[in-house]
Amino acid sequence: MNICMVVHNSGARDGRVMREAHSLRAAGHDVTVIGIPEGNASRPLERLTDGVTVERVDWYPPARRRLVKSAIPRAALFVAAVAALAFGAFRVAVLLLDTGRAAPLPALFATAGVIAMGCVILFGISAALARRGRANDVLRRKMISGDSAVTERFPAIRSRIPYWVPDWLLEVAVEPLGWFGGPAAKFSMYRYRSQELAAAAVRRNPDIVHCHDCSALPTGWLVKRTLAIPLVYDAHEIYEAVAARRFGATDYFARVHSRYLPRADAFIAVNDSAATYYRLAYPNAAPAVVIRNATDSEPPAAYDGCLHRAAGLPETERILLYQGGFTAHRGLETLVRAGALLPDGWSLVMMGWGSLQADLERKAATGTRDGAPSKVRFVPAVPAAELLAWTQGATAGIVPYEDKMLNHWIATPNKLWEYPSAGVPLIVQPFPEMRRIVETYGCGWVLPPEFSAAAIVSLVAALTDEMIGTAREGCRRFVAADNWAVYEKRLLALYSSLEERVQPSRRPSSA
Repeated sequence: MNICMVVHNSGARDGRVMREAHSLRAAGHDVTVIGIPEGNASRPLERLTDGVTVERVDWYPPARRRLVKSAIPRAALFVAAVAALAFGAFRVAVLLLDTGRAAPLPALFATAGVIAMGCVILFGISAALARRGRANDVLRRKMISGDSAVTERFPAIRSRIPYWVPDWLLEVAVEPLGWFGGPAAKFSMYRYRSQELAAAAVRRNPDIVHCHDCSALPTGWLVKRTLAIPLVYDAHEIYEAVAARRFGATDYFARVHSRYLPRADAFIAVNDSAATYYRLAYPNAAPAVVIRNATDSEPPAAYDGCLHRAAGLPETERILLYQGGFTAHRGLETLVRAGALLPDGWSLVMMGWGSLQADLERKAATGTRDGAPSKVRFVPAVPAAELLAWTQGATAGIVPYEDKMLNHWIATPNKLWEYPSAGVPLIVQPFPEMRRIVETYGCGWVLPPEFSAAAIVSLVAALTDEMIGTAREGCRRFVAADNWAVYEKRLLALYSSLEERVQPSRRPSSA
């Protein structure tokens, strides 16, 4: 079949997208990944060695033009409303002055007060939506854990904004200044970006469209509606509880799911907890097929010392490794503070990128002992194909996500497989999915519930050669039992079931 995957990033930096694309291509399907240019991955058309095609759509210029055109009538409407309000206030002031009951100045002040009160009410709506999103996280945890009382009433705590409310009205409600920029303007850009990516996918005339992440779900629906083909939705997270929550974002993602998730012909969730959430939150959606972020089980080549060299450390030094994005709510500030206090013979290596890097580097320099070299080193991210060769230089790999949102509480990031695949034991937070892996296979250690720099240092200081060796054996057991080959079979079985829904005119002939 001709399969078109849609993702709102470059595709190259998303290991899950590329693993699925390569597996489908190896099974004989034609696979095109439609994405957007980002950073170094900006080539408009790229054909990978196995035949997967990556097309990156330069969506911003046309989307920006659309946004400007739509802003002109909005701005005119806003100016007209302000002018009408000012004229009304002036007429009221003149009327009161003529009757001798008041001066115009108090009337103008009263009008300004009414306007200010309206703004306060709008911002209050924004704050209320954000508070309800945080409160819903607690209820969602109870629901995933099997609390029947919460499960029975869960539909009442989803988005309370009906999906038929127009998006522009939602933008005004949650972001009063959205017409002139800010997050609400980004929502408009998302819609225009979806239209540009959908047009590129339609030009490919696929048999099936496979969209990754909630932002691409409306894009996939546009393609499905235009071509009358099956739609596969791949949810990498629980988007109503993501780390980067903004005012109204919880309701926005819930609206997208309420509107489009029941229209998907197949649904993929990232783990069992996420599948439970979606099953209870959106009972009209297709049952979720669980495909985790597992990696291939092939062991890497012998370690050549690349991680130690890049970090400026002797090969005898034990490394506590964090790899991934330097973003908020991942516990990285606490981890860097712990790095400065690690016992002799240990160093912390931060391998990745992100907006917090400069701040983390300053914190690492501040925590350095007088005259002593820093025990925290920063190493740039490496290509995915080279990642395991670098990772195996670590003694332990840590996933220090903070317990501040549901999406972290149920997280199973790529690192949970990348570390053990390189023979590196895990240090994880006591969250259900990560804890289950570590305790089932004995491939690492679980931090105490009270997350702190002292807790990290205490756990690392207690590790012995015997404990590390035993955990490495656990890593081998985990990778042998839970690897991409397991989930590749599920993916191919899902597509085999969808092949019956492809229109007869699109099916390949027997010849």
